[in-house]
Amino acid sequence: MDVGYEKQQRFESINKRTQLLFWILVILMVLSIVAFFSDFAQAELINRAIRGEAITESEAIANDARQAAIGFVQIVLGIICAVVFLMWIHRANKNLRSLRAADLRFTPGWAVGWFFVPIMNLFRPYQVVSEIWKASDPKVDTTDDTSWKAVGTSPIVGFWWALFLISAFVARMLPVPPSGEELLDLLNSTYAYMVYDGIYIAFLLTIIFMVRRISQFQEAKNKLISSI
Repeated sequence: MDVGYEKQQRFESINKRTQLLFWILVILMVLSIVAFFSDFAQAELINRAIRGEAITESEAIANDARQAAIGFVQIVLGIICAVVFLMWIHRANKNLRSLRAADLRFTPGWAVGWFFVPIMNLFRPYQVVSEIWKASDPKVDTTDDTSWKAVGTSPIVGFWWALFLISAFVARMLPVPPSGEELLDLLNSTYAYMVYDGIYIAFLLTIIFMVRRISQFQEAKNKLISSI
């Protein structure tokens, strides 16, 4: 499934896709920072209630509405970001053929497809992006189509995937915000969401650097090949 796609392809710059993805990621990061401080404000409100201070109905309603609105926008924007990122992966992988990289392991279709295969999606996406990074590196010998294999995998790709797995695990472990009067449980849930927000912000910073670097690599390597 991952071999036999060595037909020469026309290079198509991923700059526009990278810029679109960059701004979506930036907006998501800003929104995550807002979510962190919104969680902090909710924690302060809960702590006031635990101390026995009066909380007005308007304060409680405003807090719940704010939290719900931020969560909804995060979900919608997260889905859009995932779609754009997979489109970016597809094109970045497809470009490798025109960048004189041979004996590639992944086709453009499976570079995306492995993200959806249970169990395999715990490690295959890392291998997909690692291959894109190495085969895009302009420092490899362009006269040898397989020289990219000798390039080491950048730590940034490892950081990206590690943070993705950690954030996904933490997201699955997040407690459902309790209903009713269990203030201490609600406070602990809010603190857990703050931890998740922090991890997710670090993940977004890493992926921003990674996609921009790969885009720069491909542009530089294409110019180098065109000049030969």
